[in-house]
Amino acid sequence: MWRKILSILFDFYDYFLLILLIFISFLILFMNEAPEVRSFQGDVADVFAFIHYPGIWLEELSGLLKENEALTQENLQLKLQNIEFKEAYLENRRLKKMLGFLDSTAYVIVPAKVINRGTAPIANSILLNVGRNEGVVPNLAVISTKGIIGKTIAVGDKTTQCQIFQDVNFRLSVKFQNSRVYGIVMWQPDGSAIVREIPNTAEIHPGELVLTSGYSKIYPPNIIIGEVIEVHRAENEPFQSVIIRSNADINTIEEAFVILSY
Repeated sequence: MWRKILSILFDFYDYFLLILLIFISFLILFMNEAPEVRSFQGDVADVFAFIHYPGIWLEELSGLLKENEALTQENLQLKLQNIEFKEAYLENRRLKKMLGFLDSTAYVIVPAKVINRGTAPIANSILLNVGRNEGVVPNLAVISTKGIIGKTIAVGDKTTQCQIFQDVNFRLSVKFQNSRVYGIVMWQPDGSAIVREIPNTAEIHPGELVLTSGYSKIYPPNIIIGEVIEVHRAENEPFQSVIIRSNADINTIEEAFVILSY
């Protein structure tokens, strides 16, 4: 192996010597402090400055990547904070409405928060964060600031299951505000509500409010249920049917009230 190395050194002796002399020349040149030499050093540095550009570019690129990552994280934090601020603002508006409702009603009521919603084994329901500890018992009306929600059906110490009006087994005695006609409202599997067997002579029109009748031990009278959206009347039939739309949206409701007494 050493023989090969020595052979290469002897074969390329002139080239190695030239490289060594050039290196020594540059070393001596850059160690010289004469003004003329310093000027020449500057010219040489200008010529070979391009060698440093890739390193500078990579360093700047690395810095930009880090800065972009930091800005991305900061942007995410700002978005999350903005969502939290908006949620707090909307909750504040809802609570103000609830406080206004509490001040304006004569009912004995308990405010509650919806902590779960879905289909229970016995009914389409929502779960409230109040229970026996707050005086809640089964078969109490549950309402929101927009109207009827349902009734309590299963009560624990801290939670209550509420059967909502969208359940197909839910029934409610109602009256039409203008025509003063009474009926029983029933919700259909498609989410619509219908009142049947209304005398054909009754004048009911779309937009008329539908209220609780008061003919119930659970629901107080004159609580809004919704409004009429369709009237189905046949000339040769003694009765007509009415389709109504609830004022309360179960899918978006977050707070409710349980009426303890009225």
